[in-house]
Amino acid sequence: MRAFYEGMSFRFSSQGMSEEQRQEWVLRRLRHIVRKTARDTDYYKEEFSRLGFDADSEFSFDDFAKLPSLERESIVDAGRNLMSQSIAPDQLRRDSTGGSTGIPTEVWLGPEERGWRESGLEYPMMRLGVPTGVRTAFFWGHHLDPVARDSWRERYHDFESNSRWFDCFRLSEDVLQRYHQEFQRWRPTCIVAYASALASLAEHLQEHGEKPNYPTGRLVTGAEKLTVEQRQIIEQVFGQPVHERYGSRDVGLMAFQYDVPHSMDLEVDWSNVLLEPETTDRESSILVTKLHADGMPMLRYRIGDLGIFPEDSKPGHPVFRLREVIGRDTGRIWLPDGRWIHGIQFPHMMKDYPVKEFMIFQASDYSVELKIVPRNGLSADLINQIHSTVSVNLPGLPLNVIVVEEVPRGRANKWQPVVSEVRLPVQEK
Repeated sequence: MRAFYEGMSFRFSSQGMSEEQRQEWVLRRLRHIVRKTARDTDYYKEEFSRLGFDADSEFSFDDFAKLPSLERESIVDAGRNLMSQSIAPDQLRRDSTGGSTGIPTEVWLGPEERGWRESGLEYPMMRLGVPTGVRTAFFWGHHLDPVARDSWRERYHDFESNSRWFDCFRLSEDVLQRYHQEFQRWRPTCIVAYASALASLAEHLQEHGEKPNYPTGRLVTGAEKLTVEQRQIIEQVFGQPVHERYGSRDVGLMAFQYDVPHSMDLEVDWSNVLLEPETTDRESSILVTKLHADGMPMLRYRIGDLGIFPEDSKPGHPVFRLREVIGRDTGRIWLPDGRWIHGIQFPHMMKDYPVKEFMIFQASDYSVELKIVPRNGLSADLINQIHSTVSVNLPGLPLNVIVVEEVPRGRANKWQPVVSEVRLPVQEK
């Protein structure tokens, strides 16, 4: 709780800081966490010794950029060697990712990280005017069972926080209509939802000519990439902008869209995490360093997502805004010559056709299968047009288009519209 209130207080008090002041603060905090990491973990003691990196020096962001990225596989291999020896075992809490990129990654959280992480969730909602206690509907899921909120602690927390949970993993027309009726009666101030689930609700309401009287405050999406088309239909049906948030189970909330529709930038929670690009390219893999990780330090962790960074962003240096998070690193289709097409392009190819949902899967032999969930009016001629459109954008790749009743979800029950199993050698990327 002390760390929670420290995190809340600092975030509000630092809103007027200049970028130079923020950089100075982050560098001081980074040096602190790196030195603590060198003392408290066997993994980084060995790693720094092998690299000849002096954690006690007054290193710069450029020096920090010379450290290798931390891969998910390294976390699995390191095991307890990554855990801090200065935190009592009974103070650590286990968490893990949903496994959307493969095997779930197990992480351990100390009290400081838990407090800063919780305040990182509360702070943006307070800035939007929907703090804990206002009516909040979570149209959400869980890597376990979202319906099984049966413990007295969970029920009491939901009552105390004035929140209700609506399972987004078991959807149908009947379920969407029942949720709509419940929302109409309850009129939540805020809905926090999986992007595809909220888009499905919006499409259902539009198709049935329903006019929602909710939410009375805000719409927030997360868990999945919000596409342009999803944003358009959600805002059209509900009559208000959507705030996209970016986070993960292994790190927590990292960035939030505050200023829509005036700006689509995501403001980084820079006092809790250092986000940096892996390369100087404007579009780059996102690396993250936890600045309050007292249980399991993670330096330059490859989160598995691609982002669009501001101009002049450099590896090792913190960014305070992301232009966009464009999806998973696996969400691109590779061509044999090493070029690739990012998955963000495919929703644009589908938007003019009666397609409810789709998934593009590329096998390791480069062949592509496009699964389509149709709407009324998807004729054989239109399927052929879709095949031609996609084929033009994937020159030379075998393409098979099939119609299905639903597309499969990933291990974390998230919609992954584009997945490739092609793995190129590092030098070809």
